[in-house]
Amino acid sequence: MARFLAGLVLGVVSSGIAWLITHNYGWTAVAGVTVLVLVWLGEFILDDLL
Repeated sequence: MARFLAGLVLGVVSSGIAWLITHNYGWTAVAGVTVLVLVWLGEFILDDLL
């Protein structure tokens, strides 16, 4: 549950930063979803790499 909430918060923060820089909905969505997915799946990705 903590990873889920961290993914949501970090996804929103990254979307906000992308919006402030680009003012483009597409880049904002890509940044938010990318961070969200990387946080949610980060444990599995790191396990495979290590």
